[in-house]
Amino acid sequence: MPPFQQRLVKVLFVFMLGALLGFLAKYTDGSVVGLIGTYLGFWVVVTTIIAVRSRSPKVAALHAFVFLFAMLIVYYFYSMMLFGFFPMNYFIAWASIALLSPIGGYVVWYAKGNGWRAAFCAALPISLLLVEGYSFFYTLSIPSGFDIVLAVLLFIILPANHFQRLRMLPIVTVLFFLMERFGLLYYLPG
Repeated sequence: MPPFQQRLVKVLFVFMLGALLGFLAKYTDGSVVGLIGTYLGFWVVVTTIIAVRSRSPKVAALHAFVFLFAMLIVYYFYSMMLFGFFPMNYFIAWASIALLSPIGGYVVWYAKGNGWRAAFCAALPISLLLVEGYSFFYTLSIPSGFDIVLAVLLFIILPANHFQRLRMLPIVTVLFFLMERFGLLYYLPG
């Protein structure tokens, strides 16, 4: 298969994955599994893994956008078909995040490397997950606990080696406190 067709197949796979997960997120709404899909953490991890597994930062940017765009379209179309309404404000808010996702995908692609830049890039999604999930320790909320598990998962799979994990620890700590202090999650929809 020519290289262009291989790339097209990969983009279509990412689109189909986003569409499938968007469908499942809406289909399981109201259940514990649906709660997990409602929060940002699950989408951060899947998008991060897709970006890191891409062949270049530009492709990571494309894949991040295609994945989130497909998820949003299917999620809100399914919502419209089931309930007969289209929550325009939520759609616009999440579509804005999808439009910004190429920046995140591009940056996170570098997380798989070595050095301080890679450690910083890997620390970004991990810190975001920790900020979203740290309330688990006083609420015992299942979705928040899931975010902590996802942060640990990324901490294990993103760095190239153990030394990178050591580099990441102070960065994750500083980013966590900055994100928490400035209330980053309050600016996100949901």
